[in-house]
Amino acid sequence: MNPPSLALIAFASFTRPNLCCIPNSENSNPKSFTAPLWLLAGHTLSLSPNLEPWAEILDHEARQARTILLTTIATLGACAPEDALSVIDQDSVRMPRRPHKKSRNGCLECKRRHIKCDEKQPICSNCRSSERSCEYADPFIRAAHSRSSKSSTPSPAGLVTSETSLRSPAHPSSLSDSPPVNMLHAELFFNLVNNTIDSLSDGETVWLGAPEVMRMVVSTPYLINQMLATSALHLSIVRPENGEWYRRHAAHLQTHALEIYNQRRLEVNQESTVPLFLFSCILGMHTLCDVLVHREETSFDTFIERFVRCLKLQIGIRVVISSTSWQSLRESILKKPLQDGAILFEWDTKLGPECAGLLRLVEGAKLGDSITSTYRGAIQALQMSMNAALKASLKNVVGVTGWPVIVSPEYAEYLAMQRPEALVILAHYAVILHWHRHLWLFGDGGRFLIESISRHLGPSWAEWLEWPNRSLSEPGRLGGMS
Repeated sequence: MNPPSLALIAFASFTRPNLCCIPNSENSNPKSFTAPLWLLAGHTLSLSPNLEPWAEILDHEARQARTILLTTIATLGACAPEDALSVIDQDSVRMPRRPHKKSRNGCLECKRRHIKCDEKQPICSNCRSSERSCEYADPFIRAAHSRSSKSSTPSPAGLVTSETSLRSPAHPSSLSDSPPVNMLHAELFFNLVNNTIDSLSDGETVWLGAPEVMRMVVSTPYLINQMLATSALHLSIVRPENGEWYRRHAAHLQTHALEIYNQRRLEVNQESTVPLFLFSCILGMHTLCDVLVHREETSFDTFIERFVRCLKLQIGIRVVISSTSWQSLRESILKKPLQDGAILFEWDTKLGPECAGLLRLVEGAKLGDSITSTYRGAIQALQMSMNAALKASLKNVVGVTGWPVIVSPEYAEYLAMQRPEALVILAHYAVILHWHRHLWLFGDGGRFLIESISRHLGPSWAEWLEWPNRSLSEPGRLGGMS
């Protein structure tokens, strides 16, 4: 009895994998099959004695099936070699590696996907087209690997290390199962604890880097992703030569943070209050910085839309600080900084001359009780933020980040409508931003806001904008503050 045509089996092997086989060594019946047929295509086999009757026919038809098999394998892929080697002794099969192009210095994502990388920096074509995160291995490690691979004779120390790691019961799996250190994230964490945290307040936010706080940060996935995103945003500004690269990773990490946060559907309780509060605050600062510093070359309307979205996000922080969670926060590891912040924002019901003058203009405009009440609240919040900034000697961000949290959602809606009075109040807030222009978070964002609003409203609103514009022309951080 002749064996089945190998060309037929070649076709069947990829339509019904269980049919892909050769005769069993214990049963000469050709209908009894065990090993994947693709091993026969272009490989040298040492057949068992009871398979010798089939050898000549197999050799003849294997050449006919070779083209079909290799084409199909290349198109659809093949089953794993270990499936076949469990039946056929490994020493009887020589399986040359399928030829493929390599990109020795390609990105990590292309290596993971086993595809050729064009090595374009900062993002390769494959990752760009598939909208994936593109990261490259640390150049120092890559260079070290390249040098070691050129050595034909490994050192005794290298052999000992290699054998020890392979034989160790603690490491039963291959190194490919355990990803290497992500050098970018290590860099971002180093920058976070050594630079970013201190930069938020000229070295006064020591509590944020305290061991108990950082322990909570690194154990909360959505929070550590956001903290590293802010570190990347920091580097995108202080290292402008690689700014776009760091900014893209900042966006990726922030997206991961938000996805994790949304998937968990966290409830506000005693355990989650502190990380949720920190996440909201850091996210708010990050978004404000992105709008002010990384502003796109777009229209005034587009910029205001982005700022309003940021403002609404900041207002949402108050949802986290409900009456229940506020009590938990005051008894948490954040007790001291929250007490200090409460002192800075104490309200004595008195308006300074700048805010008092603005309120007189608003009340004189006869806008109606509802609108006037909303603007009055925004101006009072503005005075509280100015007071906090001055009490802190402009050394931290509290004066800037306080106002967006305090203002009402109604004010945000009026700003979205670009009502002139709402824009004027925003220009007065921009003065506080301008006071803090020495901080990387805000840069020249205050000046940009004041000048953009002045151009948009035109000369007819010059009286309303007198103090913001004067603050730009007078020296010193405090501008024309009385």
